[in-house]
Amino acid sequence: MSAAAELYLTHVLDLLQDNSMDTKKVDWPEVRRRAFAEAAGAKTTADTYDAIDLAVAAVDNPHTVFLRPAQAAEFNPSPEAEAPDTGVPPPVPRGRLVGQEVGYVSLPTTDRIPGYAKAGAQVVRTLDASRPCGWIVDLRADSGGAIWPKLDVLAPLVGDGRLGAFVDADGNQAAWALDKGRLSVGGKVIPKDLPPSIETGQDGVEDYVTHNAYVLKRPRPPVAVLTGPRTASAGEAALIAFRGRPESRSFGLPTAGLATGNAAYPLHDGALLLITSAADMDRTGRRYVNAPIAPDVRVAFTDRDMRWGADDPVIDEAREWLESRPACRQ
Repeated sequence: MSAAAELYLTHVLDLLQDNSMDTKKVDWPEVRRRAFAEAAGAKTTADTYDAIDLAVAAVDNPHTVFLRPAQAAEFNPSPEAEAPDTGVPPPVPRGRLVGQEVGYVSLPTTDRIPGYAKAGAQVVRTLDASRPCGWIVDLRADSGGAIWPKLDVLAPLVGDGRLGAFVDADGNQAAWALDKGRLSVGGKVIPKDLPPSIETGQDGVEDYVTHNAYVLKRPRPPVAVLTGPRTASAGEAALIAFRGRPESRSFGLPTAGLATGNAAYPLHDGALLLITSAADMDRTGRRYVNAPIAPDVRVAFTDRDMRWGADDPVIDEAREWLESRPACRQ
């Protein structure tokens, strides 16, 4: 094995062992022995990829993934390349009134899209002019990305306080908190403009969050959260932020089962290592790992039901519950 290949493989194995929330379940001496045996004779970094796949498989976490350079380029485009040459802007939250008194906000998948939070915050403000008594948050098309822009949009609905936490392999917690629009994790406030990352090499993002301190005209409303099998990762974290909140209920189908926090480690040859470093925890202390989160009320639906303006049984069920709540019967 060449020195370059050995150094590369050692670095990746160290990242996995040091950062995976599953590290205590893995026999690392044996994994290293097998990985180096697999990569015997490797001359380039690419020659070690199969050995890295072996180590990732040993971690046995569906959210921990090794992406080869071509895959990494597709996975992590720059914000400007979200929709190249189409004239179509990146997806941002949208909303409407359901009936006369229910606000509806749909959150799509996002990862480092400038202006996502700003657009979503404006949706909430516009709908709130009609003084909704209750709100529907639709996460059924939210397969993940970045959690903080989503929670920034939802700040007026979810309310101040501890919203959840990340929990690592040693049980250390980094709380998600909201205070007058400012989101923080582990006590560190999420900045409005995300700076470039020295650790990951990712570019900065302007208008990442807004520090959304808007106060609803009818505060502390009942909130129905809609979920389905495409609700994943950061989408599940948005759901978890409402778990344990008074006057909150979920409707739809179970989520994807990837309610964990990932860290991205770009490698010098263009490959990317995504390591599941923490489990999500709700405000009551319940941990969520890699199992689907069942809704409080199961309601079957199809993709056709989710089309904008279609009759949607999940929205209908959520609206019925909201209209039964005290806030909507005053």
